Amino acid sequence: PLRIELTALTNRLNEAVVQTGRIVHSVNTATQSISAAEVQKNLGNSFASALEQIKGMSMVQTGATIAKPVLHGMYGTRLLIMNNGVRQQGQQWGVDHAPELDANSAGRINVVKGAEAVRYGAEALGGVILLDGKALPYTRSQPEGYLSALYGSNGRRAALTGSVDAGLPLAGGRAAWRLQGTYLNGGDRSTAHYLLNNTGVREANGSVAFGWKRDRFEADGYYSLFSTRIGVLFSAQMGDEQLLRERIRLGRPTEFYPWTRQIDYPYQKVVHQVAKLHTRYTLSSGGHLEWQAAFQHDDRREFNQRRNFRSHVPTLDLQLESFQTDGRWQQAYADHWTTEAGLFYANVKNTNTPGTGVVPIIPNYVQQNAGVFAIQKYSGDNWGAEAGARLDHQRLNARGIDLYGRPYGKLDHYNNLTYTVGAHAHLLPGLDVLSNVGSAWRAPHVHELYSNGVEHSSGLFARGDANLRPEVSTKWITSLRYADHGFSASVDGYVQWIDNYIFDAPTSEVITMVSGAYPVFQYRATDAFFRGVDAEAKWQILPQLAVEGGAAWVRADDRTKQRPLPYIPSFRVSDAVTLQLGSISHVHDVYVKASHKYVAKQTHFDPATDLINFTPSAYHLFGAEVGANWVLPDGRKIKFLLTADNLFNREYREYTNRFRYYAHDLGRDVRFMLTWEF
Repeated sequence: PLRIELTALTNRLNEAVVQTGRIVHSVNTATQSISAAEVQKNLGNSFASALEQIKGMSMVQTGATIAKPVLHGMYGTRLLIMNNGVRQQGQQWGVDHAPELDANSAGRINVVKGAEAVRYGAEALGGVILLDGKALPYTRSQPEGYLSALYGSNGRRAALTGSVDAGLPLAGGRAAWRLQGTYLNGGDRSTAHYLLNNTGVREANGSVAFGWKRDRFEADGYYSLFSTRIGVLFSAQMGDEQLLRERIRLGRPTEFYPWTRQIDYPYQKVVHQVAKLHTRYTLSSGGHLEWQAAFQHDDRREFNQRRNFRSHVPTLDLQLESFQTDGRWQQAYADHWTTEAGLFYANVKNTNTPGTGVVPIIPNYVQQNAGVFAIQKYSGDNWGAEAGARLDHQRLNARGIDLYGRPYGKLDHYNNLTYTVGAHAHLLPGLDVLSNVGSAWRAPHVHELYSNGVEHSSGLFARGDANLRPEVSTKWITSLRYADHGFSASVDGYVQWIDNYIFDAPTSEVITMVSGAYPVFQYRATDAFFRGVDAEAKWQILPQLAVEGGAAWVRADDRTKQRPLPYIPSFRVSDAVTLQLGSISHVHDVYVKASHKYVAKQTHFDPATDLINFTPSAYHLFGAEVGANWVLPDGRKIKFLLTADNLFNREYREYTNRFRYYAHDLGRDVRFMLTWEF
């Protein structure tokens, strides 16, 4: 007999985006999304590069292999990443530390551009990146999935990713499971005219998800393993001060070696594990209770060329363990009102493994965070509003030993109250406006407080300041959205004030260590003012022809000294034309896409905050994409994708690349990908 199970749930679709049962963000602030299919097209590239298609997002890079996402000029510990509902807890403090996650495990990526500190807590100053897992197939017993293989010409990269899932009856309810994995192997990358030696990468990732639900109760678990080995450009580890200054003057490596897939010293090795358990219970009143607990372990080791055959001993060996748990309650009532409240607790322990022979750049520390929040929402027919507040407490106990054997560190306590007020309204057919004002905060990281050593991957010597105070921010973002008759457009404008904004800037000092000479960067604080605009438009001119374009502009200033802040992305414009060619026999959805990106020279620039007194020139990059689907006799599908980035092999430098002093950015990259959907 046919059995159909229905669960009585009430969701106001204009209240929040709901993904796999969890409210991920408010509708009263600007949000953009990337589908799993778009993420999959980025196979073989960095997680940060996948997000660049969202207006307002860019990257800060450390050479060809390490990239961190940037939103409205914010990155690192100012941009919160939620990985499958878990607050990503790794070594985000380093500009040379890429996020330790596999984007291919996500069903969708949402980028929330407003300050979401009330719902997510500290460090969400710039916004939140949400990697949402694809919903488990409880009602489907037949296994389904995909397998994708890719070859990339730049670095001769080979990549493989796949996923399979299914559902089954279990213990009077329904269960479901999913297995997912990714492998990447690449050699030396290249600029338009020369090799970037020792920029290979290895990556092996996997995840497993399991869920069960019955009546009003459901539970799901998740485990992921991310493992990578990343080569660091040889130029990052140099000889004396004279060679350093000569390398900066030349702007490119002076020695080149034949292409190789081998990764030599210096390199990074990172293993990151996440385990999560999440439960949800639907109340008879229609509301629900949620509880989640997660554990993460991050093992980071960095290796460099060392004397006396000690290169195999890491110069940095960090072990980070974190536990976090949170509970949420949500209740809708009186037709238009919804209340949400929650609690959060996290414990983070960071340990330097002894025996490296190098004084650790950061001390051992234990950090506890606790928070409580409440949000009240109203949803009418043509408008809605919300207001919320959160109280956070952070306890930080850091202890270390410096180069001279002297102990340092202290116990700090930080408290902060944050708020958010937002609204949205339907003004005219197809036209909506959203506006949100929110405060956020971030305590200074241990690295900013106490660092006093070489960041080998960045090629710099970092110094902290133990007297730094928490950053406190207020961000106001307003968005206009229009969509009608095949045309859509959006404009996001924002202003953000940050008191005690912490940043690193070069001094005039150069320190010579055994491994080489390094420019000294000092952490300092000031009051900052950020403002910017993101805009994009799409027009379906004909059923077969579509055009799209967008732009992003951000400016940031030191309010105290009245000068520009460093490493803020310059103005950029992107546009694309897509032509749908239809079907040819068993080949369907054939399309051709041409794209272009323009990045302006950063003219809002203070030479006193950089190693050199000029910024890179503006540049244009062109790309092309061809795709098609081949439907097999059994109904399954094979997808073909051919993509070219930097099609004309332009030589250029990106201002936010920390290695722009020593080398150019990547040259042409042609990628071919096959995907089998079953």
